[in-house]
This record gives sequence, structure tokens and C-alpha cells, in this order.
Amino acid sequence: MSDPSVTLETMKFYVIDCERCLADPSSCSDCLMSMLSDPDYGQPVRFTTQEREALDIMAEVGLVPPLRLVG
Repeated sequence: MSDPSVTLETMKFYVIDCERCLADPSSCSDCLMSMLSDPDYGQPVRFTTQEREALDIMAEVGLVPPLRLVG
């Protein structure tokens, strides 16, 4: 059951913009974003706090690569 106190207005969003990442471009192939977006598309990706936490857990157990964003 979802929490009724969580609404779009109260959710925290993480915006991942590869164009602003300061990591070495060789890091891209082992970054979560390489699985989630098309680098040619060039649009930032938004995650809610809950989605980001789920992705972090999946990365910890090796299901997906970690987010390598350096900002």
C-alpha cells in the first residue's frame, strides 16, 4: 500500500544529466545510465527517492552497475 502522505509535490527527485558528469568518459560503459538511457538522446533522467534507493540496492547486490555520476 502506498503512503498517502507522499505526493508528487512532496517527492524528492534526482535528476541525472550525463552532459554534466565530470567522470572520465571511459566510466560510461560501467555506469547505470548506460543501461537506462540512450546517450545519443541526451535528455536528463529523473528518479524519485524510492527509485534511487531501489537502484542503489540492486547495484549493491550486483544486478545493475552502480551510478558513476561525478558532479
